[in-house]
Amino acid sequence: MKSKNVILVSGCFFALMCIGLPVEAAINIIYPQQDVWVSTKTNIMQVVGTLDGEKDKFVTVKVKGGKVEGSNKSPILSGAFDCVVILKKGKNQIIVKSQKSEVIRTVYLADSRRKVPKGIKRYYIHPPVEIPSCDTCHQLKGKTPSHKRILPTKANCTEGDCHPKIGKGEYVHGPLGAKVCVFCHNPHGSLLPNEISRAGADLCISCHQESKSYFEHKEIMPPVKEGNCAACHDPHQSSVKFQLKGKTLEGLCFNCHDKKIKNFKVLHGPMQKGDCIACHNPHSSPNKWLLEEKGDEFCFLCHKERMEQFKRKFSHTPEKEGCNGCHTAHGSNFKFQLKAKEPELCYPCHEKSHPDALREMKVAKVKHGAMKDGKCSSCHTVHSTNFEKQLKAGVKTICFTCHEELKDEVASSKYQHGAVKEGNCNACHKSHGAAYPGLLLKYYTPEFYASFTPTAYSMCFECHNKDIVKDKATTKLTDFRNGAQNLHYLHVVKKKGRTCRACHEEHAGDQKKHIRKEIPFGMWSYPIEFTLTKNGGTCVVGCHKPLSYNRVKPVKY
Repeated sequence: MKSKNVILVSGCFFALMCIGLPVEAAINIIYPQQDVWVSTKTNIMQVVGTLDGEKDKFVTVKVKGGKVEGSNKSPILSGAFDCVVILKKGKNQIIVKSQKSEVIRTVYLADSRRKVPKGIKRYYIHPPVEIPSCDTCHQLKGKTPSHKRILPTKANCTEGDCHPKIGKGEYVHGPLGAKVCVFCHNPHGSLLPNEISRAGADLCISCHQESKSYFEHKEIMPPVKEGNCAACHDPHQSSVKFQLKGKTLEGLCFNCHDKKIKNFKVLHGPMQKGDCIACHNPHSSPNKWLLEEKGDEFCFLCHKERMEQFKRKFSHTPEKEGCNGCHTAHGSNFKFQLKAKEPELCYPCHEKSHPDALREMKVAKVKHGAMKDGKCSSCHTVHSTNFEKQLKAGVKTICFTCHEELKDEVASSKYQHGAVKEGNCNACHKSHGAAYPGLLLKYYTPEFYASFTPTAYSMCFECHNKDIVKDKATTKLTDFRNGAQNLHYLHVVKKKGRTCRACHEEHAGDQKKHIRKEIPFGMWSYPIEFTLTKNGGTCVVGCHKPLSYNRVKPVKY
């Protein structure tokens, strides 16, 4: 009678279908393997083997160092045998003999690897499982009994007292769900912990053939590269899809990655949801950072509505280089996950590409309203555009976005100043900042009355003849004259001279020559009625009585 402590292994001969039998030896010991060390609580080990090509009814078992439990003669049943041996500490030689054959297995019994010779591998013995006999797993009865034939029975590993908690998770591994534990575990024993039948990724790939492609890519997740699928996946069960370890996908990633990447005010959508694999392939990828696509194509997987913005005539330089030039992939303290707020985000690049312009912006005495607010994107598109200078629209259109009152004035007027008519606001104004009021390119006196100096009218003289008020009498400098009397000179060159805007509109008006409709005077406003004739004109204004002028026949005042 065998001892109750004998290590009986579930499905003693199951491994026979997986391990080829050498033809040169009649005796083949399946369990244990050669030159291994074991650690057991009872010092007891079961020996399992087959006898091929011989008609012996039993084999003889002897142990050098230990001893055989019970009889040293083990009967042959359907070509297979088993017996129980008691090992001693250290080296043991198990000798199995038939009439014609002999096989020796060397097994070391030790508490740790340090107590065995180098090169000797550990053999992990499956804990004892109570079963009636080997025919629980092997078909040893019937017309064609064979230890190589497996009964279609399910394992009872999780139904008894051995592993009662396994298989109860929300997501269960397929073989476990089918209760076929031997897909992954060797029921006798193995050179690997937990009696795993194959090492590393080889075990998983034996079923998951598509996983072979993971190792063909340039970028491979470290656990995958190491063949350690169990670093992320629980081989039995999990509360998370794909049998991931941890309570959440995000929690699993943060086992290795710093969770500080989520400590921002503005988080990327997938990051906010904890869906890391929306962007990153969890196994491998041909792209850096294990991204699902490379370059902008990656962002367009989700941001399809943005694609049109990148097909326009002019592209922002950072957009060509990739979204990460301005945006962070995980989170930021700024809107749209920008790396910095405007205009600090814009300055580092523009200090290199447009150093003079940026320096001028910073020192400008008069700043554009958008610049004061630090909103470069008020006028410029950050991706691409059909307009130069990355503008959101043409110059006039973009200016009228804010200057609505001027838009209405220009649209409703019969006559427009040349630059306005051309839509070229930049002919007179700087778009970011200037040294002069009104963001003017040159100085123009802001006063209604001013003593004449050429510099007071520098802005106007950029286009108009600066000699227009040079002479008191002229027949060439201006058409605004009474005979040879220069009426521009008359109005402007005096201590209390009238500036250009006293009579003319800067942008648009309904009277020819851009004559103003009204003249501001203190809290009042005086109307101007101007009539242009072939050789002169007539002016009716609150400043003086109605007066006319004629270049051919001078009017006498």
